[in-house]
Amino acid sequence: MRKKSILFTILFLLNTSLLLRAQTPQISLEVFHDLSTVDLGAFLISNALSSQPRIFQITIIPEGMNVVVQGQVYWKMDLSSGFREIFNFKTKVFKARSFTNADVGNSDIRLESIDGDKNLAEELAKRGKPTGVIRITLQLYDDRGNLLSQLPFPRDFDFLNPAQTISILTPQDGSSYDVGNVQAQWTPVAGATSYIVRANVVPEGNSSLEEALNGGDPLIKDKDVKTANVVNLSSILDRQWVSGQRIVLSVSAYVSGPGGGTLLKSAPVVFLLNKSGDNQSDAANINPDLIRLANLISGQVNQEFVAKLSSGNISIDQIQITDENNRTIALSDFLQILSFLETHKDALISINFTAK
Repeated sequence: MRKKSILFTILFLLNTSLLLRAQTPQISLEVFHDLSTVDLGAFLISNALSSQPRIFQITIIPEGMNVVVQGQVYWKMDLSSGFREIFNFKTKVFKARSFTNADVGNSDIRLESIDGDKNLAEELAKRGKPTGVIRITLQLYDDRGNLLSQLPFPRDFDFLNPAQTISILTPQDGSSYDVGNVQAQWTPVAGATSYIVRANVVPEGNSSLEEALNGGDPLIKDKDVKTANVVNLSSILDRQWVSGQRIVLSVSAYVSGPGGGTLLKSAPVVFLLNKSGDNQSDAANINPDLIRLANLISGQVNQEFVAKLSSGNISIDQIQITDENNRTIALSDFLQILSFLETHKDALISINFTAK
């Protein structure tokens, strides 16, 4: 099957020299838990960061310099109200490195001050799980009080409509795919610590999709693919499938939290495996760097492009990467940037995608 010669340009608005050298101080925030499962009111009332499970990680680069971190948490109760500060903290001077809330007070990272609006925290605690919008900001200072860095934008966690869902993007319901190249991708879920994949053959007859999924000897039996939201199904089969079969697929997201956490299950999709000789392709071995790129830009650009990228329908030579000055970034340099962004996503300002 011939591919059209199409050039896809992705513009990354970022400081490439910063990403390649990572010398200018930076601070970033990663949240481990889905905050909708955390009793933030009790957490804030306790005025203790280390008494809770690992909820967040702060990463500082470069490591080793003397720094101070300040942070603030704001709460917007509903659409008609504004943000009010509910909690703030400031550390003593420490050597820059990555740390979690559980490290504060239990290591060289100690608090100089911690304060909050106890009445506001109690109001949040009364509501149980968070409602409204939680906003987090962070600043990084040197030991003389000079501002070195801060989060490029506040991190907002919206609970005005707290219901989360997970949807399968590919394979598409009713579509046909080659036996060795069935790429699955689904919408990422905030706070998910793992995704569970299940697939089985749909038997002839009137059995429901749920019955088919839960039938004996599944093709893929609840395979944990960690936090990846793209996977080649052919690589995780528990038993071999064959051309001509109808396959039902479901993906579940596990969000950790009190009481054992939450399992969100996608609606099942059904696809057909091409019969031998039907539209066979040579794309079974997909460039793993394209999968990494698809994971990075998922949800930020056209999802049809992301699906094609992750399924091997777009090759690496059809993509042009440019920086904020419209200068083309060499693939070898971009792979360094990609590795950096996978662990420091806050460094990414925006992504623009253009199909040419």
